Amino acid sequence: MLRGLRGYPATMTILAAAVLLAGVATAARAATTGGAGLSAPAPAARTAPAVAAPPVLLPVPSIPQLSAGIALRKVSRRAASAATLAYVSHARGPVAVRVDVVRLADGMSVYTDQRTVAPGVQQTVRWTGRASGGLALDGRYQLRIAFGAAADASSAPAAAPGGASAEVAGPPPGSAGVGTFTFVGAIFPVRGRHTFGMGGDAFGAGRTGHVHQGQDVLARCGTPLVAARGGTVIQRAYQSLAGNYLVIQDPITGESNVYAHLRKPASVRRGQRVDTGQPIGVVGETGDATACHLHFELWTAPGWYHGGQPIDPLPTLQAWDKLG
Repeated sequence: MLRGLRGYPATMTILAAAVLLAGVATAARAATTGGAGLSAPAPAARTAPAVAAPPVLLPVPSIPQLSAGIALRKVSRRAASAATLAYVSHARGPVAVRVDVVRLADGMSVYTDQRTVAPGVQQTVRWTGRASGGLALDGRYQLRIAFGAAADASSAPAAAPGGASAEVAGPPPGSAGVGTFTFVGAIFPVRGRHTFGMGGDAFGAGRTGHVHQGQDVLARCGTPLVAARGGTVIQRAYQSLAGNYLVIQDPITGESNVYAHLRKPASVRRGQRVDTGQPIGVVGETGDATACHLHFELWTAPGWYHGGQPIDPLPTLQAWDKLG
């Protein structure tokens, strides 16, 4: 018997169960769900993002002294949330190598890694969307690499190894493109068929002793969930109303994302750094819930119960949903 239906006649229970199951496929049917009430401390089916394969190193066009390759963390068929570039120098001795992440819309370098490398030693540069001004804009980007004198020639301010550029200039002359990709800073967290709850499932709906602080997204139990935005896990626990829940804090935006009613404890741990699109668990109905769904909250900076406030996440979720 589904939770919340005890006491109904058998025929009514069967009918109610059928209505609840149909709710995940029909937007007009909104299931009655619990409000997470946390206290301080129909699109095509989707699949969870695949783990990126290691970069395959190939000779860099126009720079025979380098071999390089990239790997992307894909969050949809069209977009990635992170890029990793690996390279090896074939020079006879130590040499300067510079890597730039270039925004193709304006040719600006949003991130720079510059280091002196020994021959034959593989180097790795990982970019997760961080730029000097915060989170990089969604769009098309290219990884470029420069060698030797070209690595030192730039009109941009010097950047510390692994540091972000000031976004005031392009890559140095003589750099070579290694790979191009579409970057997104966020992705819809429910990776399967879903509908947005209405009425009592929406932000601000009344609850006993509190108001609904998030938006419910109806989906079948077991549907994969991923981190909508990367950050650090600041809470992973069980609560009688929220069930298994998880809170991820973005250190760049200062915002928090809350995921509640997971079927099992989240697959990531408190204190762990997670990437956008990284699997975190599956949809469930733990806690005060009468149907399978994700209860999602969005808290403004400085975050969940640290001075921030919950706001209606529906417009943000709908924007993410369009990304596929």
